[in-house]
Amino acid sequence: MVNSSRLAHSIAGPSAARGNGLPERRVLRAMLIGIIALALGLAARLVYVQLINRDHFLAVAARVDPPHRPAVPQPGAIRDRRGRIVADSVVTASLKVDPKLLRRYEDVGEASRYLNSVLGIPVEQIEQKLNSERDFAYLERRVPLDTAEQVLARRLAGITQDLEYKRVYPEGEVGCHLLGYFSSDHRPLGGLERRYRFVLQGREGTPLVNQDAWGRRIVGMENQPALPAVPGKDLVLTVDWDLQRVVDDALARCWQREDPDEATAVVMDAGTGAILALASRPNYDPNTIASAGTGVARVDIPPRNLVNLSVTRAYEPGSTFKVLLAAAALDSGAVSLTDTFYCPGTTEVGGKPLKCWGRWASNGGHGRLNMAGMIAKSCNICAALTATKVGAERYVKFLRRCGLGAYTRAGFPGEAAGSLRDSKKMYERDVANMGFGQGVAVTDLQLVAAVSAVVNGGVLMQPYVVDRVLNADGSVYRQVNPVPIRRVCSEETSRIVRSLIRGAVEHGTGLRAQIEGVAVGGKTGTAQIWDSKKRKWLEGQHIVSFVLVAPLDATPRFVILVTARVRGENRHGSTVAAPVAREIAVYMLQEGGPRVPETSARPDGT
Repeated sequence: MVNSSRLAHSIAGPSAARGNGLPERRVLRAMLIGIIALALGLAARLVYVQLINRDHFLAVAARVDPPHRPAVPQPGAIRDRRGRIVADSVVTASLKVDPKLLRRYEDVGEASRYLNSVLGIPVEQIEQKLNSERDFAYLERRVPLDTAEQVLARRLAGITQDLEYKRVYPEGEVGCHLLGYFSSDHRPLGGLERRYRFVLQGREGTPLVNQDAWGRRIVGMENQPALPAVPGKDLVLTVDWDLQRVVDDALARCWQREDPDEATAVVMDAGTGAILALASRPNYDPNTIASAGTGVARVDIPPRNLVNLSVTRAYEPGSTFKVLLAAAALDSGAVSLTDTFYCPGTTEVGGKPLKCWGRWASNGGHGRLNMAGMIAKSCNICAALTATKVGAERYVKFLRRCGLGAYTRAGFPGEAAGSLRDSKKMYERDVANMGFGQGVAVTDLQLVAAVSAVVNGGVLMQPYVVDRVLNADGSVYRQVNPVPIRRVCSEETSRIVRSLIRGAVEHGTGLRAQIEGVAVGGKTGTAQIWDSKKRKWLEGQHIVSFVLVAPLDATPRFVILVTARVRGENRHGSTVAAPVAREIAVYMLQEGGPRVPETSARPDGT
């Protein structure tokens, strides 16, 4: 007999099992739906954060954890010969804005007024940027970090910052034509900044992720380290900044006192060719340009102020050239110290009339002079006759040995080569004019190097302005040593030339350059200015100059050249330029001034 309970269980069992599983499946379905909803929610949030409102969160991240250094390597500094920094790079902030994002959350008028109060930019200019349809615009480039922090603290939507380096010049206008300047968008555009940008700027590192040109990761190279950025190297100059400041100040006083159109001063170590100071007027403050930010129109500097006249201007030097004439005449043997020439005031050379300078042209001239008298009294007629006695071929050959008509390659951009004619294409009058510094064009740097050569024992030295290059850790990357180029005259000729220019200061046209207790040599110069466009001499305009050599009781340590472009009559190198050169020399010779090291052995170039 079958048990009724078992029968009932076997009949009801499958249906009961199916009934008990329904709740479990409902739970699983609900969990699956929940997971899908959560995933969709996270995906939507990621889209919102990463795409829709990406700029907002990047701005928040920048405020919470701003970078401490710019992404690019720090440029190197420029230092004077004592290691003092005269051009450096500091970290600044460039404020940028997403105009569309700002307009979504902020009032444009209110934001513009606030930014105007902090940045000083006109409200109209700010509103124009904030109303732009572009996705990006700079509000201001390279502002101080505290200014940027003040703007970011306001938490205006869409405004962020990039950290960038800005070039600063602690001495302002001092040495501006030596150093050069950076543009408002931080490009080196002049002076040593431009010439040595490949040394100063450093190199950027490789990306942190190894990618190909299309941005795809290179498989198998994930663990290779990226190359770090290489900071720029420091330039150490031959210039002493205490002396540079004295030269700039002396030239500034001349600028105020004499009111010239242009003025320059160059100081060179006579024995090594090292440039100790260089200045030019008119000048400028490089900080003004580098700090212009986006408001470039606010910088109103005439282009002529940016020109380094000592390097880029080629001009007819006038009577300072007679120093080279004396050396050429003596070294060639064409003229001796006892030979004399007669100056009647006005004569004829090469079929054309030739007048001496000033009152000497009409009162009977200087009379009969030897070489010493020609230099001391700066007689143009005796100089012209001396040059014709030397002859075009020997004279031009000597001047080329002195480096004229060629680039000095001292390390400045935009250098002029001057002009020196082919001796075979010169007439007698051309040679005569070149005797007193007309018909030949030189730069300040060429002339001071040539004079240094004929007074230092007869060796032309390579002019240079960079003494050494330093790595970021201070170690020496490269040392620059004095380089003799060639011998231009004998030591005896050099000794005689020194005695001749000493006489010009003691009892000639250079009286205002005398320094009590010190043997000083010098030569004045006054040159007409030729207008190549109008093909005539400019009336009432001259370039006056003075070259000073000291001390002369030993091997000369330095040569100073001062020039000024002046208007009006009776203005000469003796009255305008000589006092400036003397002021510089006094500082260099005084006990507290920079001591230019004597070279233990003068190079005997061949």
